[in-house]
Amino acid sequence: MQALWLVICLGAIQSDLKSSEIRMNESSTNSIKDSLMRVPDDLRNNNLSEEMKIIKRSLPSFFTCLGLIAGCISIVISTSRGDLNLAGYFILVAAILDFIDGMVARIFDSITEFGKQLDSLSDVVSFGVAPAMILYRLILLSYVRSSPASDFDVINPLPGQNWVLFCAFLVAVFSALRLAKFNLDLKQVKNFRGLPTPANAIFIASLGFISETSLELPMKVLVFNRAFLMITILLSCFILVSNIRMFSLKFSSFTIKENSLRYLFILISMAILIVYQLPGLSVVILLYILLSLLNNRLVKMP
Repeated sequence: MQALWLVICLGAIQSDLKSSEIRMNESSTNSIKDSLMRVPDDLRNNNLSEEMKIIKRSLPSFFTCLGLIAGCISIVISTSRGDLNLAGYFILVAAILDFIDGMVARIFDSITEFGKQLDSLSDVVSFGVAPAMILYRLILLSYVRSSPASDFDVINPLPGQNWVLFCAFLVAVFSALRLAKFNLDLKQVKNFRGLPTPANAIFIASLGFISETSLELPMKVLVFNRAFLMITILLSCFILVSNIRMFSLKFSSFTIKENSLRYLFILISMAILIVYQLPGLSVVILLYILLSLLNNRLVKMP
């Protein structure tokens, strides 16, 4: 009897041990299953974060490429359609996109060497070649308006006339020089040395707006004057690569004390554009240059 009781006790103990072992195995199996279930989630989260990083890194370049396309469209419209108004609009679009790509790069802290080089290459087209084509078209129109049809051949101009027409492309050359200089000059962070290429392109685009506006403006006669256009080209090339300090519209804060010049420029520019609309952009750029020169006399910018 005692032997039978001992066997039963040993069997119960063995059963307890087996059930404990089963429970431990089930617990281990469940923990392994939980781990396996968590791995895809972790990988998915990692993949999403990597994708977000790629998007943030690529977003500024995306806007840069859109600006480049806008510049190319402006060139096509100037040459094939001769619509200087629409060509100027696309230069303005490129300028807005140029502002956006820099702002996005600063917000997402995604400023890269690749982005800088791509931005400069895009600017050569949008703010160098595109405005040069507008100037080329204006010089061509100056010949057409000042000469009878028999004296000027639009398809095959005389050699001397060709040289005058090709002077427009000096703007593209000096814009490229300006951008190369900017890339190598580490001091041009808060302010600029020389007129920025977008500002120069906007000034030239405004000449196209003036040529096709219905408003009676004093400069409307000048935009078809070859002497005025040649002087514009020379001054434009000079100020692009000059060492004249120009203030930027980058706001490190929004206090009036630190940004009084910027706020003054914005307020006067808005008033000019309300009165003269887009043709008034030429006056806005001249105001920008004038305020920069006055500021240089009063405040020493870095």
